Amino acid sequence: MKNEYAAVKDTASDTENGFPSKGGKGNRISGLDGLRTLAITGVTLFHMFPHTIRGGWLGVSLFFVLTGCLLAYTSEKSRIRHSFSLRSYIWKRIKRIYPSLLIMILLTVGIYSVLAPDVIKAIRMEVVSVVLGYNNWWQISENADYFTRMANQSPFTHLWFLGIELQYYLLWPLLFGLYIAVSRVLSPRAGTFLFLAGGVAAMGIMPFDFGEGMNMTRLYYGTDTRIYALLLGGALGFYLARRTLSKEMGTFRKRGVSLLYLLALLFTGAGYVLLDGQFPQVYQWAMGAYTLVFLLLLLWTADSRLPFGQLMDNHLFRWIGKYSYGIFLWQYPVIFLFRYMKWEGTMPYAMEALELLLILSIPQ
Repeated sequence: MKNEYAAVKDTASDTENGFPSKGGKGNRISGLDGLRTLAITGVTLFHMFPHTIRGGWLGVSLFFVLTGCLLAYTSEKSRIRHSFSLRSYIWKRIKRIYPSLLIMILLTVGIYSVLAPDVIKAIRMEVVSVVLGYNNWWQISENADYFTRMANQSPFTHLWFLGIELQYYLLWPLLFGLYIAVSRVLSPRAGTFLFLAGGVAAMGIMPFDFGEGMNMTRLYYGTDTRIYALLLGGALGFYLARRTLSKEMGTFRKRGVSLLYLLALLFTGAGYVLLDGQFPQVYQWAMGAYTLVFLLLLLWTADSRLPFGQLMDNHLFRWIGKYSYGIFLWQYPVIFLFRYMKWEGTMPYAMEALELLLILSIPQ
């Protein structure tokens, strides 16, 4: 997606599902790669060290926020320019998601058929669910608990995330059409409020459905229980697409926001380490609270009057952000294979370093 944030002088980034697309044209939002790095770091460390980085799965919620925001932002900017095309929208999603996904699936199946054939002997239906975009519901039907390491899992367990993303992409033309209709009849502000209200309402589904002692799989994987992050991100994207910033921000206010930004990052880091996905509090309030924190981080990062975009726009974060989609796709096939083959136990630190090296190098 080509983003042109008015808030940052029309500097933007081609982006897909919170990940940058390949072949961007050089325009980018300063700092967004830093948020992608924050998200993919949490997810990767959770997969590698689930007993230490117990809450790294929160990075998925950050990716959902990025997806919702950037999809709404770019769609609205295209509509303002009278250049939004449904055909182009669909083709860009296909082109940016499926080539890398299919390559990963084919190579993984080929490698596992040699090294771990038992793992993939009945994997056909799972692969179909991944490709057709309903893997999260397939995993729910299989009662595949994301937080039980190795048990009832496969190299593609992490791709439930893409299922929700692909379903949201299918819904987006209808949701955007509703926003356009409300904007024309009432105002763009009313359309933005509609997404905000929808996100807040959807946020209540997870705690409402939660019950003590229940299996968390349905709550964690459900499109209906996770869509609120996408909708709230969408509301933020529409807001950013039309807002006009004042030239200056007062020193006192800037210092206050800077302190809050630092606290938000510390709060995120604490969640990565402490927030076990099997805690009841996760589904009662914590996942929603962190989603709101991520919205604030994105809002402040995109504000050109604040220093966060430039501070997070270093070479390392830009590199990780550029390859974050590939890093996400390949990490679990690599990690799962090392654990299944018990290679980690032979030379623990060396093998874990090799895992990380492969995860970072293969997507290139």
